[in-house]
Amino acid sequence: MRELADHRASPTPAERWAELTRLLIGAERDRLTRVERRLDDPSLGLDAVSDALPDAIHRRAKDPALGAALGPVVGEAIKASVRRDPQPVVDAIFPVIGPAIRRAISSAFGELVQSINTTLEHSFSPRGIGWRIEAMRTGKSFAEVVLRHSLRFRVEQVFLVHRVTGLLVTHVSAPGVKALPPEMVAGMLTALGDFARDTFEMSVQEGLDSFALGDLTVWVEQGPAVMLAAVIRGHAPLALRETLQQAVEEVQRVHATDLDAFATSGRAFIVRDGIIESCLVSQVATRAPGAGRWKVAALAGALLLGIGWCAAPRALESRRFGKAVDALRQEPGVVVGSTGRTAGRYVLTGLRDPLARDPAQAILAAGLDSSRITMHWEPYIALRPEFVLRRAGAALAPPSSVQLVMHGDTLSATGVASAAWLARARGLALALGGVSATDFTAVRDSAEVALRAAADRAETFTVSFGLGSAIPRGEFRRVVDSMSVALRDLLRDAASVGRTVGVEIRATTDTVGTETSNAPLRIARARVVRNMLMASGVPAPVMTPSPDSTPGRRSASLRIAIRAISPSSQ
Repeated sequence: MRELADHRASPTPAERWAELTRLLIGAERDRLTRVERRLDDPSLGLDAVSDALPDAIHRRAKDPALGAALGPVVGEAIKASVRRDPQPVVDAIFPVIGPAIRRAISSAFGELVQSINTTLEHSFSPRGIGWRIEAMRTGKSFAEVVLRHSLRFRVEQVFLVHRVTGLLVTHVSAPGVKALPPEMVAGMLTALGDFARDTFEMSVQEGLDSFALGDLTVWVEQGPAVMLAAVIRGHAPLALRETLQQAVEEVQRVHATDLDAFATSGRAFIVRDGIIESCLVSQVATRAPGAGRWKVAALAGALLLGIGWCAAPRALESRRFGKAVDALRQEPGVVVGSTGRTAGRYVLTGLRDPLARDPAQAILAAGLDSSRITMHWEPYIALRPEFVLRRAGAALAPPSSVQLVMHGDTLSATGVASAAWLARARGLALALGGVSATDFTAVRDSAEVALRAAADRAETFTVSFGLGSAIPRGEFRRVVDSMSVALRDLLRDAASVGRTVGVEIRATTDTVGTETSNAPLRIARARVVRNMLMASGVPAPVMTPSPDSTPGRRSASLRIAIRAISPSSQ
């Protein structure tokens, strides 16, 4: 058993060889095995590459060869990623694009506001009017003319050109400027610089400084690798040179490597934002405070004078029309309904009593030409007392001896009129508008008045008697004849107008003698006179002897009473 155990513990030659081989080349063989396995399994290689790639890229980050190698791969990767899902790319560039867009919009909006302000500032000024005329005359837009006159200078375009190659690096232009072909301008600048250096035997470091093209001036700033050309409209201050030079220095400092690569490979690069754009400056001419105010004041004064010149006559005419309307409102028999102005003519409507004054007279009295007014009056009956009285006078036609008066709504009359007129007036008066009652009691009958006058004349005759005699004295017989004629006429006239006449023959005595003797004498004298009148044709019934006991003269006279004939006596 021990031998068997020893036999088993003792290695065979093959085992010893294997052990020796393992000891001599075992490690190398294991490494070779792992290499073979790694070569046979690509996944293991990818793992190794992925582990080493970040460090490798980091170490060669500044190697242009790495960038050139990765550029197409990265570009294709980006294209494929955008085609597949553009959102991640949008999210990635949003923080950069957002501010850039806002800044661009803000800049454009600022330029627009400045242009609008400049245009509005000069739109209604005298100078602005002149510019409008110039715009119409030259066919240019008003904004262009305003900009031309108000702009002191503006850098419209900037070209960044590589000095060695003469190629355009970048180009920017102001909003609203029609940009020239940048490559053509870059070539022109290079050619001009070369021509100047060759012609005037200048050094390579020297070059163009400035040149003019019509209304434009081109300022050129030279740098070691680039030159900056600014196209300027207007007269720029020398301080702009400093701005351009700072831009050149900034490009040289920031993009030194890019410029070297551009010189060798012509590979374009993007100039950092703000460097070239800082050269697009402008300056607008500002007017001194108060300048031109006198012109505005003069224009405003002339405008106000013109407006006043045109408006004053109309205002005065309107004022006169108002006065005329007020006067018509106070005019009796006129009621103003509406007033207005149509088609350049004043219009006036209302009511007018035919007896009222012509409204044209009131308008003329207000200083207004009535021919410029269209008037329409509807007739109506005014109940004012003066119009009622005038209407009554026209309807009743009273004689000149009658006066008509209105007391409230009562028509009164005074004076002398015939009974016929009085009867007709009483019938017509109440039919008049504005007359509710009449009072004609003060109107005396003209016939009665005439009879009374004739009677009064007859009563003036006096017959005288001698002392103690009942026979009239001789010279008074003719008085009795005149008395007789007067009585006969009176009786005739009274009968023609329906009146009766009563004649009382009054006889008196003097104070001589006693009453006993005088009383028979008075009655005797009255009877003698009545008999004499009867003898002359006076009817006896109308005469009554009437002794008068009043002491007085020895005479006889008449007292006549006129009475109307009562209907029962007819």
